[in-house]
Amino acid sequence: MKRLLNLLVISTVILFIGCASYISLPKDTNRLAHNRIKKQDKAGLILAAEDYSESRKCYRYFYRDLLDMGYIPIYLCVGNQSDKGYEFTIRTENITFRFEDGTQAQAVNVKDVIDDSQSSPAVAALAFPLGILPAFLIGGSISQANDELDQDYSQKAFRDSHVLKGDNLFGFLFFKVPAGKNITTLKDATLEVKAAQKAAQGEMAETISCVVSIECD
Repeated sequence: MKRLLNLLVISTVILFIGCASYISLPKDTNRLAHNRIKKQDKAGLILAAEDYSESRKCYRYFYRDLLDMGYIPIYLCVGNQSDKGYEFTIRTENITFRFEDGTQAQAVNVKDVIDDSQSSPAVAALAFPLGILPAFLIGGSISQANDELDQDYSQKAFRDSHVLKGDNLFGFLFFKVPAGKNITTLKDATLEVKAAQKAAQGEMAETISCVVSIECD
């Protein structure tokens, strides 16, 4: 019985530590889109995408296993090397994730991911009967960790962007796993990105579409 109680206390402490802290790596902005292997170039708009859903990798950057929570984090890298001075507008609503079998997933708002990822302050109530730490201290730490998670996810998310010549942009897209979809690999998944190309002098504005293979570990 004593051993069982000790295991319970240890497990609870580990739970508190996980809920009351937030640790993550910043975005990788060293590898530009045009330096990546699976890049696509359309009229000077260069796009590359990388899968971050693998558990250990995801935990390093989001302190959560987002795939286990039903979200696929994809890192989108964008560059504009148009030799004609084209400018482009990319909106997240015009980016579609496709699995190998053709099943689609649309990007969700990062706020949805934040809401599902934050720890509940109610966890602090478990600390009181076990006499580990005062519940208000645990609750305060959880609230601070949630704020840090909110700020970090928001800063890392890819937003609707106007891409000028010479720009290099980076950000995460989060796609909701379709109900009943069993994911074993994203090796053959793709992103379809539709971008509005601003008209150059003497030319018509148009929408370009680019299919990007997703780089996986």
